[in-house]
Amino acid sequence: EPDLLSAALTDAKAELLGTALETADVKLLGTALSRGVKEELLITALTKSRPDTLTTALTQAKSELLFVALSEAIPSLLATALEDAETAILAVALTESRPDLLAVALQDATPENLRVALTSA
Repeated sequence: EPDLLSAALTDAKAELLGTALETADVKLLGTALSRGVKEELLITALTKSRPDTLTTALTQAKSELLFVALSEAIPSLLATALEDAETAILAVALTESRPDLLAVALQDATPENLRVALTSA
């Protein structure tokens, strides 16, 4: 999707854009830039992630679950997940979740509950 690519190149943090381009699985990068992904959510991922959580999302996720996160999440909850998650738990969420339950978590959870779900502490 050209508009998503343009937004990614102009609005992303340089460090995170570099991380995405250097580490991403090509198929998952394609998913992140595909029709149906919300520009606001892509920019959230490219500005609010930590490098390790972005790498996890772009190398380990199932395409369907990455698409859910980038098309159905509330931006602030996606930011919470990508800022606070432990990478091992994030990897499980992005590979083993039911798509409908992942969507509910990224739409209806409180930030604190999402933080608790994505960390072991």
